[in-house]
Amino acid sequence: MQKFTSLTVQMVYVAITGISLIFMPNTLLGLFDLGSTTEVWIRILGLVVLSLAIVYYGILKSGNKEVIQTTVYSRLFVGVGILIFALMGFSKITLILFAGVDIITALWTWMELKKG
Repeated sequence: MQKFTSLTVQMVYVAITGISLIFMPNTLLGLFDLGSTTEVWIRILGLVVLSLAIVYYGILKSGNKEVIQTTVYSRLFVGVGILIFALMGFSKITLILFAGVDIITALWTWMELKKG
C-alpha cells in the first residue's frame, strides 16, 4: 500500500487545530490576530475539525486512492475559500496561513498520487 505522508501531516495539523479550538480557542485565535471569543461555536467548530482528523485517519487506513483524491479537491476548495474570505476583508489577512497549509498539503497529496 502506498504511503501518503502529506495526508498524515494534514491529519495531525487538523487534529492539533481541532484540539486547540476545543480546549484553548483564544490562544489559537490570538496567534493569528483573530480576536477572542466566549461563544461556544468556536469549540463546536473544534469538534467538527477534530472529527475531520478522524476521517483522515480512516481514509489513510483504507488506502482508497479515489477517496484520497477527493480530499485533494476538498482541501483546495477550503484553502481557496479561506483565501478569498481573507482577501475580501471578512477576516484578518493572517487567516491566509490556514489556507496555505490546506493548499500545500493538498498539492503534496496530488503529487504523491501521481507517483503511485
